[in-house]
Amino acid sequence: MARYGVSPETQTRVYTDEQAAPATAVVLQSEPDGKGHRLTSLTNAHSLEYGFVNGSAAGLQTALAEIVSEIVCERPRWDSLSLSELDPLEPSYAAFGRALRHAGFLVEYSFNSGTWYEETAGLTFADYLEARPSELRNTWRRKRRKLQQSYRLNTRFFCDDTRIEEALADYQTVYAASWKPAEFFPDFVPALIRLAAGLRALRLGIYYLDGMPAAAQFWIVWRRRGFICKLAHDKRFDALSLGTILTMEMFERVLADDQPREISLGRGDDPYKKLWLPKRRERWGITAANPRTLRGLRVGLKRQAATVYHRLRGERVCRPVIL
Repeated sequence: MARYGVSPETQTRVYTDEQAAPATAVVLQSEPDGKGHRLTSLTNAHSLEYGFVNGSAAGLQTALAEIVSEIVCERPRWDSLSLSELDPLEPSYAAFGRALRHAGFLVEYSFNSGTWYEETAGLTFADYLEARPSELRNTWRRKRRKLQQSYRLNTRFFCDDTRIEEALADYQTVYAASWKPAEFFPDFVPALIRLAAGLRALRLGIYYLDGMPAAAQFWIVWRRRGFICKLAHDKRFDALSLGTILTMEMFERVLADDQPREISLGRGDDPYKKLWLPKRRERWGITAANPRTLRGLRVGLKRQAATVYHRLRGERVCRPVIL
C-alpha cells in the first residue's frame, strides 16, 4: 500500500503506545495536498478494512490515549485526523473517539460503506446455489449453456506465482478492454496480485474465448476469509454475462478447495451484491479537527454547525449504533 497505493509525496507514519508486547499501533499517512496539515488512515479506494494493531483488549483505552498524546505533541501541529473503513463494533472504534475527545479534538463519526458477505463455514456450492434467488440461478444456467454452444471456452486458474506474469498480462488485457476506468494508481493492483500469489492467497480466474482473454476475476483468500477484489470482462462480450458465469465458477472452486469461513464482496452497496451474498455490515470513519490550529478550528466548527443545522431541521444525524 505505502509503495504502490498512494501518491509519491505521501509519508507513512506509525504511532505506537511504546509499550512492551502486546503493543497497540496505528499506521497513518500524511500528504501535502493543499488542504492543511492532515493525518489520514493508510487506505485507498481498494481498501476493504482498516483498524488498529493491538495485542490485547486490556489497557486499550490507555494505549490509544498515549497514541493520541503523541500525535498532539508533534510540531507543526496537525490540523485534522481522518480514519476510514473502521469496524464500529470493534472496541477500538469507540475507544479512539473517546481518546480524541479527551485530548480536545472536535470529533465526528461518519458512515463510509456497506459490505455484503456470507458466513460460509461448512457451506457446499450446492447449498450456496440453492439459496440464491431464482433470477440469478436461471440467468447463470441459461447464459452458461449459450456460452458453451457459441464459443470455444477455456478457463485457467492461478493460485501462486507460477506463470503469474503471463496471468497478470492477460488480466490487464481484459481490464483495458472493459467498461471500467483506468486505475488511479496503476501499479497497485499488479503489485497486490504478485504479493497474493507469493503468499498463495491469490485466486485468479481467467476466461479465454477462442484463445483470447475475455473475462477475469481475482480473489484473495487469507485466514479462511475470501475477498472478491476485481471483476472485468471485454466489452465486446457484454451480452454473454461472462461476469456472472465466472463469478459462479469462482464460488464453486473456492468453496470446495479453500472452505472459507466467510466470503465478502468488498465495499459498496451496489444492488446486485445482495443477489450473491445476503448479509451486510458497515464500515465507519472518524474525523477529528484540532482546535489548536486555525484551520483545524475552522473545519471543526463548520462540521459541528452542519450537525446542529440538520438536527434543527429534524433530519437524522447518522451515528454508529454503539455510540
